[in-house]
Amino acid sequence: MEEAYNRPGQTPESQSDNGILKIYTLGRFQVCLGDQYLFNSVGRSQKLGELLMYLITNRGKHINPETIFETMWPEHDYNDPRNALKNLVYRLKKTFEQMQIPDARSYISYSYGGYGWNTGARYWLDVDVFEALCQDARSLIRLDPFQAAGKYREALSLYHGHYLPECQHCHWVLPKHHFYRRLFIRSVSDLLSFQREQRLFSEMVDDAEWALAIEEFDESIHLSYMEALLEEGKTAQARVHYEYITALNYCESGSKPLPAMQRIYRRIKDQSKKAVFDYKDMRQMLVEKDTGTGALFCDPEIFRLYCRLERRRAERDTRAIQLGLLTLAGPGKNAVPADMIKKAMESLRKVLSVRLRKADIVTPWNDNQFTVLLPGITTEQAENLLERIREDFKAISHVDGLTLRSTVHSFLPSEITAFK
Repeated sequence: MEEAYNRPGQTPESQSDNGILKIYTLGRFQVCLGDQYLFNSVGRSQKLGELLMYLITNRGKHINPETIFETMWPEHDYNDPRNALKNLVYRLKKTFEQMQIPDARSYISYSYGGYGWNTGARYWLDVDVFEALCQDARSLIRLDPFQAAGKYREALSLYHGHYLPECQHCHWVLPKHHFYRRLFIRSVSDLLSFQREQRLFSEMVDDAEWALAIEEFDESIHLSYMEALLEEGKTAQARVHYEYITALNYCESGSKPLPAMQRIYRRIKDQSKKAVFDYKDMRQMLVEKDTGTGALFCDPEIFRLYCRLERRRAERDTRAIQLGLLTLAGPGKNAVPADMIKKAMESLRKVLSVRLRKADIVTPWNDNQFTVLLPGITTEQAENLLERIREDFKAISHVDGLTLRSTVHSFLPSEITAFK
C-alpha cells in the first residue's frame, strides 16, 4: 500500500484523492469508490460478497481454494473447487473493472496455488487506520496524554460498530471480531481514564454514553459513566442508570450486581439528598416477573435513556425508530373511574407481556397510556403489531365503556430532539 494512504489518522474525509478504494468493516461492510458502492453490486451475489469479506479479513495471506470452500461454504460439495473459485474471482475482478477502479485486477492476487487480498494495492481500510491510531495513542499516553487523547478520539470515530456484523456468527470472523472489540474497549477505557485525571467529566459523560450505544454490556464503561455523572452532580441520572443496567443484566442473564456495581450504588445513595426512586419499587417496575422472555417494562426516565441509545444505534444505518402509543379512552368526554382505568391497564399490561418481543421496551407513561419502543421493525410491522394488541386486549378486557387506541410514530434519528 502506498505510504500516502497508510498514514495513521488519515480518514476517508481527509483524503484528497477520490480515486482510492475505501473499505469499511466496522459496523457495516461497504466498499466504495467516490459515490459508487461496490457492495450494492456484489449484493446480487451473496458468494461474491462473502468471498470479498473473507479475503479482506485474511489480507496478506494466500489461501488455497479447497480451504476457502471448506471454511466458507462447507455445506456445498464442489467437484472442482479450483475452477469454481477461479470463476468467482473472475466475476469479482469484473465488478471492480465496471467501477473503473484503476488497476482493478491487482486487488486479488494468486500465488503458490492460493488467492489473497493484495496489501500492496491502492486502498484505504478502516480497521488498519483504527488499529494504527490506537497503537500510536497507547504509546503516547504517558509522554503526551493530550495528544494521545486526540489519537484515541480519532480512532474511535472510525468505530461505528463491531467488525463485519453481516458475518458475526461465522467462525472465521470471530478472532478479528474479538480483537477489534477488545481494542475498542481498551481505547475507550484509556480515554475515559485520561478525562477522569483531567476532571473532564462532561466529556467523560458524552463519550461513555456514546460507547455504551456500541458496547452495551461492558461494566467498566457503565461504572465510568455513573462516576462522571456523580462528579457532575447528576445523582438522580446516575441512579436511574444504575437501575437500568442492573435490570438489563438481570433480564439478559439473571446476574446480580457485581461488587464494583454495589460500591457505585452505595456512593449514589450517600450522595443523594433525597430518594429519587425506591429501589424495591424500581426493580419491580423494571423486571417483568411473569415472563422472562417478554418485553422490558421500565420507568419513563429509563425509557428515555433507551430512546437515546436506540437513536445512536439508528444513526449508524439511518434507519427509522418506531414508537407506539397505546391509550385507553372512555366514551365522549365522560370521565372514567380511576379503578376502571387501573383494572384495564393491568389487563393491557398482560397483553403486552405476551405479545411483545424481548427487544421491545415499554413504559406506563401515565394512568391510561403505555409507550412502546419497537427496535428493528418497519412502520407497517409496528402498526400490525399494535393492531394485534388491540384485538387481544378486546378479547380479555371486561371493562365496559373503554376503547384502546393505538398510534405509531416513525422518526428518523435526525428528527429526534425531544427525549430529554
